[in-house]
Amino acid sequence: MLLLFAGWKFFQYRLAQVKKLQSMRNNISRNLHDDIGASLSNIGILNELAKRNMEQDKDKASEYLSRAAEDIQHISENLGDIVWNINPMFDNINNLLIRMKRYGADMAEGKNIRTVFDMPEDADIHLPMDKRSDFYLLYKEAVNNMVKHSNAKNALIKIAASSSQLNLWIQDDGKGFDETIQKEGNGLYNMRQRANQLSGKLSIDTSPGNGTTLHFSMPV
Repeated sequence: MLLLFAGWKFFQYRLAQVKKLQSMRNNISRNLHDDIGASLSNIGILNELAKRNMEQDKDKASEYLSRAAEDIQHISENLGDIVWNINPMFDNINNLLIRMKRYGADMAEGKNIRTVFDMPEDADIHLPMDKRSDFYLLYKEAVNNMVKHSNAKNALIKIAASSSQLNLWIQDDGKGFDETIQKEGNGLYNMRQRANQLSGKLSIDTSPGNGTTLHFSMPV
């Protein structure tokens, strides 16, 4: 009887692992199809438009080619994210923080936003692939929103990690917005969805003319 019980528990464990692996594969497949697939289609359209305008309007053709180049760069970054995310050697959060700092610095520099990073240098936390992916994508979405919409001159990106909790703050001195009036866009919706998947809490403190502070916390 004891052997049967042990065998049943082992079977349940293996089944849970298989389901988890299948969920990860489905997520990767969905990202490849939805994001990269859409970008590839758009590149084809932009390339065709550029060819049509090459003789009549070279400036317009150049604009289409520039947009296609941006999509190619976007695909390259996303493929890099996927390869990085499925590599188990990057499960330690320190590798994640290095990647986050590099991404935030590159994005902020493009808009001349002076950014201070406050991140632990040696946090002993391991995040499984699915949590690492969702946390990183939430962070990227938050940084993108700040860079594109805040009109900020200065920003602070802070991460605090303990054995039980991970916290992220992104603060800027930009124009802010009125949460009671401004409609929630796809970026904020996606962040809230990822926060729920991580069993975390997402809050945004902002008002017109007073910048924005985003805070996200999750259990680890």
